[in-house]
Amino acid sequence: MNHDIPTVPQDDPAETIMAALAHGLTGHPEKGAALFEPFILGGHATTLGLCAALAETTVRTERQTLPKDSAFGLLVFDANTGQHGSANDLPPGIRFAAQFTAAWANNDRDMAHDLFDALVHTASEEAADALAVGIRALYDMAVTTLREQVARTEGSAQ
Repeated sequence: MNHDIPTVPQDDPAETIMAALAHGLTGHPEKGAALFEPFILGGHATTLGLCAALAETTVRTERQTLPKDSAFGLLVFDANTGQHGSANDLPPGIRFAAQFTAAWANNDRDMAHDLFDALVHTASEEAADALAVGIRALYDMAVTTLREQVARTEGSAQ
Protein backbone atom coordinates (compact mmCIF):
# COMPACT_ATOMS: atom_id res chain seq x y z
CA MET A 1 0.00 0.00 0.00
CA ASN A 2 1.44 3.36 -1.01
CA HIS A 3 0.93 6.24 1.41
CA ASP A 4 1.82 9.68 0.19
CA ILE A 5 3.15 12.02 2.82
CA PRO A 6 1.17 15.27 2.86
CA THR A 7 3.05 18.27 1.53
CA VAL A 8 0.58 20.85 2.81
CA PRO A 9 -0.49 21.53 6.39
CA GLN A 10 -3.34 19.33 7.57
CA ASP A 11 -6.42 20.32 9.56
CA ASP A 12 -5.05 18.46 12.57
CA PRO A 13 -1.80 20.05 13.80
CA ALA A 14 -0.53 16.65 15.02
CA GLU A 15 -0.94 15.23 11.51
CA THR A 16 1.03 18.16 10.13
CA ILE A 17 3.88 17.55 12.57
CA MET A 18 3.83 13.81 11.83
CA ALA A 19 3.98 14.54 8.09
CA ALA A 20 6.94 16.87 8.65
CA LEU A 21 8.75 14.18 10.64
CA ALA A 22 7.96 11.60 7.96
CA HIS A 23 9.52 13.86 5.34
CA GLY A 24 12.62 14.12 7.50
CA LEU A 25 12.78 10.36 7.91
CA THR A 26 12.51 9.84 4.16
CA GLY A 27 15.39 12.22 3.48
CA HIS A 28 13.39 15.31 2.56
CA PRO A 29 13.67 17.60 5.60
CA GLU A 30 13.09 20.72 3.51
CA LYS A 31 9.57 19.48 2.73
CA GLY A 32 8.97 18.84 6.40
CA ALA A 33 10.26 22.17 7.65
CA ALA A 34 8.03 23.98 5.15
CA LEU A 35 4.98 22.53 6.92
CA PHE A 36 5.75 24.54 10.06
CA GLU A 37 4.74 27.90 8.60
CA PRO A 38 1.16 27.85 9.96
CA PHE A 39 2.46 27.19 13.47
CA ILE A 40 4.79 30.16 13.27
CA LEU A 41 2.22 32.43 11.65
CA GLY A 42 -0.28 31.32 14.31
CA GLY A 43 1.64 33.20 16.95
CA HIS A 44 3.14 32.54 20.34
CA ALA A 45 1.00 29.59 21.47
CA THR A 46 1.20 27.58 18.26
CA THR A 47 4.93 28.17 17.87
CA LEU A 48 5.53 27.13 21.47
CA GLY A 49 3.35 24.07 20.86
CA LEU A 50 5.44 23.15 17.84
CA CYS A 51 8.66 23.45 19.86
CA ALA A 52 7.14 21.34 22.63
CA ALA A 53 5.99 18.62 20.21
CA LEU A 54 9.43 18.42 18.60
CA ALA A 55 11.20 18.34 21.97
CA GLU A 56 8.80 15.64 23.21
CA THR A 57 9.55 13.53 20.15
CA THR A 58 13.24 13.84 20.91
CA VAL A 59 13.09 12.92 24.60
CA ARG A 60 10.05 10.70 25.09
CA THR A 61 11.71 7.31 24.82
CA GLU A 62 14.83 8.23 26.79
CA ARG A 63 12.78 9.89 29.52
CA GLN A 64 10.95 6.60 30.06
CA THR A 65 14.24 4.82 30.80
CA LEU A 66 15.69 7.48 33.09
CA PRO A 67 16.19 6.18 36.63
CA LYS A 68 13.98 7.70 39.32
CA ASP A 69 15.32 10.94 40.81
CA SER A 70 17.65 11.41 37.82
CA ALA A 71 17.71 14.31 35.40
CA PHE A 72 18.93 15.09 31.95
CA GLY A 73 21.85 17.45 31.60
CA LEU A 74 23.28 19.48 28.80
CA LEU A 75 26.80 18.62 27.75
CA VAL A 76 28.50 20.90 25.24
CA PHE A 77 31.51 19.61 23.37
CA ASP A 78 33.57 21.70 20.95
CA ALA A 79 34.43 19.40 18.04
CA ASN A 80 37.14 21.82 16.88
CA THR A 81 39.06 21.95 20.15
CA GLY A 82 38.04 18.64 21.68
CA GLN A 83 37.18 20.47 24.90
CA HIS A 84 33.99 20.78 26.89
CA GLY A 85 32.27 24.10 26.45
CA SER A 86 29.40 26.09 27.81
CA ALA A 87 25.89 26.37 26.43
CA ASN A 88 26.50 30.11 26.51
CA ASP A 89 29.08 29.60 23.75
CA LEU A 90 26.47 28.17 21.36
CA PRO A 91 24.79 30.36 18.75
CA PRO A 92 21.47 31.67 20.14
CA GLY A 93 19.17 29.39 18.12
CA ILE A 94 21.14 26.26 18.86
CA ARG A 95 21.45 27.26 22.53
CA PHE A 96 17.67 27.73 22.69
CA ALA A 97 17.01 24.31 21.13
CA ALA A 98 19.47 22.56 23.46
CA GLN A 99 18.27 24.27 26.63
CA PHE A 100 14.58 23.95 25.68
CA THR A 101 15.01 20.23 25.01
CA ALA A 102 16.86 19.67 28.30
CA ALA A 103 14.17 21.54 30.24
CA TRP A 104 11.44 19.62 28.43
CA ALA A 105 13.20 16.30 29.07
CA ASN A 106 13.26 17.09 32.79
CA ASN A 107 9.53 17.95 32.77
CA ASP A 108 10.42 21.54 33.65
CA ARG A 109 7.70 23.12 31.53
CA ASP A 110 8.06 26.48 33.25
CA MET A 111 11.73 26.68 32.29
CA ALA A 112 10.99 25.60 28.71
CA HIS A 113 8.32 28.30 28.45
CA ASP A 114 10.65 30.88 30.01
CA LEU A 115 13.37 30.03 27.48
CA PHE A 116 10.89 30.40 24.64
CA ASP A 117 9.50 33.66 26.01
CA ALA A 118 12.98 35.10 26.54
CA LEU A 119 13.77 34.45 22.90
CA VAL A 120 10.56 35.66 21.27
CA HIS A 121 9.76 38.64 23.44
CA THR A 122 12.78 40.59 22.29
CA ALA A 123 10.95 40.94 18.96
CA SER A 124 14.16 41.66 17.09
CA GLU A 125 15.33 40.38 13.75
CA GLU A 126 18.12 38.48 15.52
CA ALA A 127 15.56 36.79 17.79
CA ALA A 128 13.43 35.82 14.81
CA ASP A 129 16.49 34.31 13.12
CA ALA A 130 17.45 32.50 16.33
CA LEU A 131 13.92 31.11 16.65
CA ALA A 132 14.02 29.84 13.07
CA VAL A 133 17.39 28.18 13.68
CA GLY A 134 16.12 26.80 16.98
CA ILE A 135 13.00 25.30 15.43
CA ARG A 136 15.08 23.72 12.69
CA ALA A 137 17.46 22.31 15.31
CA LEU A 138 14.52 20.90 17.29
CA TYR A 139 13.19 19.36 14.09
CA ASP A 140 16.56 17.87 13.19
CA MET A 141 16.95 16.40 16.69
CA ALA A 142 13.48 14.85 16.50
CA VAL A 143 14.17 13.33 13.08
CA THR A 144 17.54 11.98 14.25
CA THR A 145 15.92 10.42 17.31
CA LEU A 146 13.24 8.77 15.18
CA ARG A 147 15.87 7.46 12.76
CA GLU A 148 17.77 5.90 15.66
CA GLN A 149 14.59 4.31 16.99
CA VAL A 150 13.75 2.88 13.57
CA ALA A 151 17.28 1.51 13.21
CA ARG A 152 17.10 -0.13 16.66
CA THR A 153 13.72 -1.65 15.83
CA GLU A 154 14.92 -2.96 12.49
CA GLY A 155 18.11 -4.28 14.07
CA SER A 156 16.24 -6.15 16.78
CA ALA A 157 13.79 -7.63 14.24
CA GLN A 158 16.60 -9.35 12.36
